[in-house]
Amino acid sequence: MESKEQEELLYPEGLINWSGAKDGGVRKPFQKQTGRPVKEQLTTPLVEKLSEWVDSILNGEPEAPTAILLVGGPGNGKTDAVEGAIESFDKLSGANGQLLAKFAAQYELHSDSLPPRRTEVMLDGPLFGLSTVTPTIRLVQDATDKDPARPEETAESLLLNELREIKDGEYTGIYIGCVNRGILANTSALAIRNNDTEMASFISNIISAVSGGVDAPACWPLLGSRLAIWPMDVDSLVAPVNSATNRAVAHQILEKALADSQWKPACINRSDCPFCQNKMLLANEKARDNLIKFLYYYELASGKRWTFRDLYSLISHLFIGEPGSLTIDSRTYSPCEWTARMLLLEDKGPSTLVGVRARYLLTSRLYQHRLFSNWPRLASGKHLEAYQAVLASSKPPELLDIKAFNKAKYHFGSIKTLSEKEHNDISELLAGDFATFLDPALLHGEQLLYIDKEEDSITANTVDENFSLSVKDGLALVSTRLTVSERKLLLQLSEADDALMGQYHPTKVSKQARRLQSSIRQFAGRLAKRSLGVKYGISKDLDLFSQYADLYKADAQHESLEDLVEQLVNDDRSFFRIPLSTTFGQPVAHWDREVSLRVRSVRTSMEMFRGDIHRPANRFPFMKVHNRYIPVTFALYKALVELEEGLDPASLPREVFALFDEVKSVTAGQIARDKSFVDGNVDLIIGRDIFPLKVGNIIRFKG
Repeated sequence: MESKEQEELLYPEGLINWSGAKDGGVRKPFQKQTGRPVKEQLTTPLVEKLSEWVDSILNGEPEAPTAILLVGGPGNGKTDAVEGAIESFDKLSGANGQLLAKFAAQYELHSDSLPPRRTEVMLDGPLFGLSTVTPTIRLVQDATDKDPARPEETAESLLLNELREIKDGEYTGIYIGCVNRGILANTSALAIRNNDTEMASFISNIISAVSGGVDAPACWPLLGSRLAIWPMDVDSLVAPVNSATNRAVAHQILEKALADSQWKPACINRSDCPFCQNKMLLANEKARDNLIKFLYYYELASGKRWTFRDLYSLISHLFIGEPGSLTIDSRTYSPCEWTARMLLLEDKGPSTLVGVRARYLLTSRLYQHRLFSNWPRLASGKHLEAYQAVLASSKPPELLDIKAFNKAKYHFGSIKTLSEKEHNDISELLAGDFATFLDPALLHGEQLLYIDKEEDSITANTVDENFSLSVKDGLALVSTRLTVSERKLLLQLSEADDALMGQYHPTKVSKQARRLQSSIRQFAGRLAKRSLGVKYGISKDLDLFSQYADLYKADAQHESLEDLVEQLVNDDRSFFRIPLSTTFGQPVAHWDREVSLRVRSVRTSMEMFRGDIHRPANRFPFMKVHNRYIPVTFALYKALVELEEGLDPASLPREVFALFDEVKSVTAGQIARDKSFVDGNVDLIIGRDIFPLKVGNIIRFKG
């Protein structure tokens, strides 16, 4: 029985518990069996920073902060980082596990009891070189919780009192706390309501320090205090930590997920089994690099960070998915058993939908098609009409083989199944913005995919053109670059494609047959481009993502971007116009009623703070327009590059156009009140008339 339980924990089944919705995906303080799917703490920049901090405390360094506050939402590793710091205290102080045991004992709970909000543990012996530091560690695991021992106190009042003790030096031990931005804001509001101006100012500085931006103050430590703060939602788990190795924290996670010792031996159907294939495919280092590159590009495009919980859930989703998705006829199978069952259904032949659909489902379980799984349903409108006219019959046309006919007929029912999503956060994320930004199925033009053995360049256009001729032609082009399961599906689609050739169908439905045939060829081409794109790390807008990532590393592009923004903000690069007769977003009723001031052009400059020991890097580069900073998001960067390539400014995306409209309006308000900027010659424009003005102590007409 024991060996059976051990076997069940092996992968791929064991990866189900990596999901953030499972107990294995949620870290509970000092409970080693929870929240660390990789079984150990991963080395991250924050973990290293906390280890160095512990060392500085124990060595008695006079400038070392004595209080630490980690700020961020759920799932980003606060609990794990804090426990790592306690482990460092235990190891470096020579406590030999006793310190960890004391903390763990305070979190051993009965099923009906709540965990403590705050715990304190005394350190034995003279461990600190500073006589002013009391050998006590106070740990607040989650400052959003109330204290079960003090139910009358709110979470905000408890945190306010603790921060006051730290600020005023009343607490002289070690303080380690975790907090989210919401409770910080609420605590600030409480201080204001209490007319506690000193604490309101102190917490305001904390919020500013963790909010980022060009002018954010240092947070490690906070200026003038012994408190150090670190925003958990700024550091990236998928961006290269070291440019020399190009490795990210996510590489450690994937390597743990692929460790041979954690996997069952490959099953007898390994070439068809998507679960065994996923392990074999990602055992290739380059494949892992390319997968992580897609995740990094999503961060750049969305401005959102992958958390630990996100990444663990993503790996669970890519490798195995929800257990319910492995159910056939009300019975849930293990992954490799599910594959065997699918192959039995496929072997029964294409006489039924389930027999044809089996290969689609097997292929859809490959990680590249789990990463990008959006498919059209094609079950309405013109496609439905075409299907009813050509394929709805139970018998094929006289000259057409029934097996090929059924493969065409059941193709549309199969992709309807593929379009049904698992209902979880990761599935929705991948089907939403992730696919919109990155899906290789959307590749087009001369984007290079690979060089074939004849040294021909295979581009997105090459793939599209071959598949537009026939699925057979497309398969002949890319066959050697695909998995066994993908090739088998494309062979099946090739037969479906042939079954819709004009000679098999009456002239009256030839148009509908061509429509269905075209959709099968498009499906096959999309499948091939997705497989090749993920394999070779080629996403939609690949070149733009690569260039945008370089903004974080070097200043080479800054000058050209500054020039483009100046073109958009100013009129003909020479003047800046301040409208006097409009409100934001509202044009004047007629051109002859327009009144504006024209002043010298506004200058721009780019700034990118790349981080240091006192502050993490900014999430975005920033563009300074007059006295205002705007983040250079990927959407803005893409628009600027397209402008440089000849895009008409009127064709800018709505959100980018609105951004510049707002920037110009706010800048106009600033300049109109900035005497140092408008001091000198300006022009007053009324309709088509221009009146030169002299601006000094008063405004007056020249002459």
